[in-house]
Amino acid sequence: MARYNVGVIGVGYWGKKLVDEFTKVEEARLVGVSDLDEKNLQFCADRHGIKNGYTDYRQLLAQKDLHAVSIAVPNAMHYAVCKDALEAGKHVLVEKPITLKSTEGRELVELADKNKLTLSVGHIFRFNNALSEIRRMIGKENHFGKLFLMELNWHNLEKTFHDRDVLFDLAPHMFDIQNYLLGEWPVEVSCIAAPFRRREGEETAYVISRFKSGIISMCNISWLIPKKTRQIFIAGEERSALIDAVAQKVTIYESGYTKDVLINPNNTIRDELIHFIQSFSDPQTATKNSGVIGVKTVELIEAAKLSMKEGRVVRI
Repeated sequence: MARYNVGVIGVGYWGKKLVDEFTKVEEARLVGVSDLDEKNLQFCADRHGIKNGYTDYRQLLAQKDLHAVSIAVPNAMHYAVCKDALEAGKHVLVEKPITLKSTEGRELVELADKNKLTLSVGHIFRFNNALSEIRRMIGKENHFGKLFLMELNWHNLEKTFHDRDVLFDLAPHMFDIQNYLLGEWPVEVSCIAAPFRRREGEETAYVISRFKSGIISMCNISWLIPKKTRQIFIAGEERSALIDAVAQKVTIYESGYTKDVLINPNNTIRDELIHFIQSFSDPQTATKNSGVIGVKTVELIEAAKLSMKEGRVVRI
């Protein structure tokens, strides 16, 4: 079995999860990590025996035998680090959002295409077995009949972050899940959002989307509600469904009765990493979470912010 040399740039909270999973993927050989905090590098050395730890990620990119990197740095650094990695000839998996500006995201997509490299974005719910089953039921089975609406509730109590807002943190999941399940992007977006514990930077947002097919979607994303919820509800002409995206549980509602769908929960991080390696090593594997998809979610966040600012519906 071919093995590919990979590195992780940014080994904080999420990066540590990536490191842990990469060490269990047979197709991957984790050859180095990078982080500004030497304590994080020491953690990787102590826990996983990773000797090559760099405070300057460019030293990791300079390794000639390095095939790919997974990037989990703060959002504001995504563009610069991804650009450096692509220019160094490395395949890239970057956490969402791909960038904070859609123009920068498109530049990265063009750079990856030019250099014949894979650019993937961490839209991890495309690898969630519960959502994949619902997608199959919608698309191949037409199980719900004509779809009417979708509601997404994505909230938990978080501290105030100085470097991000709830739209750029959670809305990429919302827009991506809509597209993954419905196979289309919104044509209209409206948004109401606000900060509460600080002067700027939205902490709660309500985003309404309308699709060409007539479906309406409402997203409630918040850092102010104590109970952690990752829930999706879809209503159709014949049936409806409630999805717990974390527990990977699906309940179908029909004529007053409920039925649980048998789902085999999967390790979404592991499956995402395996797919990433396959996407650049196997020409037959199409990238499920491409840079193009990542850019589209940023465009929709920009539309939501414009709607919030101007108090109007924004047509896409």
